[in-house]
Amino acid sequence: MLKGLFGKKGPPAADAARERLTLELSEVEEISAKLFRKIDERIGALSALEARLDEKARAVEALVAKAASIGAAQGDAVDQRRRGVIALAQKGLKADEIAEIFDMTKGEVELVLNLRRP
Repeated sequence: MLKGLFGKKGPPAADAARERLTLELSEVEEISAKLFRKIDERIGALSALEARLDEKARAVEALVAKAASIGAAQGDAVDQRRRGVIALAQKGLKADEIAEIFDMTKGEVELVLNLRRP
């Protein structure tokens, strides 16, 4: 290709070839500048997206921790209720009476009492 540009035609052909090469080089530089600008824009958009995802991940982690603490608190309340049912049954109260005290159905009370027995 370079032989064709700088061929046997002498200096005027070489000048024309140099001009064409300079023009081609400037076009390549222009195209590469556009590409780099687009790449920079995309990097900026991805960085913003990454920041939003990090923020959402932190929010999800906080919600998971909150849910775990709520679940533990509810579990404690259920355990206290079961212990109360068992304690009243040990004192001789009937399932109907215990159900009324704890605002439970008789079946729930019987279930708790039957589950505690080995």
